[in-house]
Amino acid sequence: MSNVEQTAGTGTKAEIRAYVEENFLYMHPGMEVSDTDNLMALGVMDSLSFVELVEEVQERYVISVHDVEITEENFGSISALAAYIEGKKA
Repeated sequence: MSNVEQTAGTGTKAEIRAYVEENFLYMHPGMEVSDTDNLMALGVMDSLSFVELVEEVQERYVISVHDVEITEENFGSISALAAYIEGKKA
C-alpha cells in the first residue's frame, strides 16, 4: 500500500470515527470504542442507526452501497467500514 493510500485510509477512518462519536456515542457517555470493536454488539448502534450510517456513507463518499454489501463485515466496525469505503473508491 502506498503512502497516499495509507493516508486516505487513515483519513477515512478518522472521519468515520468522528461521525460515530458525534451521532451515536453521545448516548453512551464514557464508553471507549476501538476501531475494531463491533458497534452493534456493543450496543453503540441499532438497526436504525445502521441505516443512518449507510445513508451517510453513500452521501459523503458518493458511492453506491448495494443491499448485499450491508453487512456487519463491511459496516460492523470503524476499521471495517473504512476498508469497505476505500475498496469502493478504488
